[in-house]
Amino acid sequence: MIFHVDASTGKTLGIVDLSGRLDAANSSELLKSFAVWQQQANMFVFNCTRLDMIDSSGLGAIVACLRKALEKNGELKLAALNQKVSMVFELTKAKKLFSIFPDTGSAIQSF
Repeated sequence: MIFHVDASTGKTLGIVDLSGRLDAANSSELLKSFAVWQQQANMFVFNCTRLDMIDSSGLGAIVACLRKALEKNGELKLAALNQKVSMVFELTKAKKLFSIFPDTGSAIQSF
């Protein structure tokens, strides 16, 4: 996971580049990191371009991040889900919870 701040839209956005697997082994790391990132931004884009796989723990962590963002009047949008990751969101109906964009640039411009 790589975090950086983008201010190109005039708003402070936290961009999180997820990569590899998001599963039971590292989902708690995402939650801990998200709490720190919220000190710098309250609107986020999770770039999933390099995210290869997500399991129920990873999905739960992303949903928890969304909940935490909303609690602080923020937003969390997803970008560039591959077919495997997108299928998890569709099968679990979690897709209805998120704004999902084909690429990170579209997600950033939507704010």
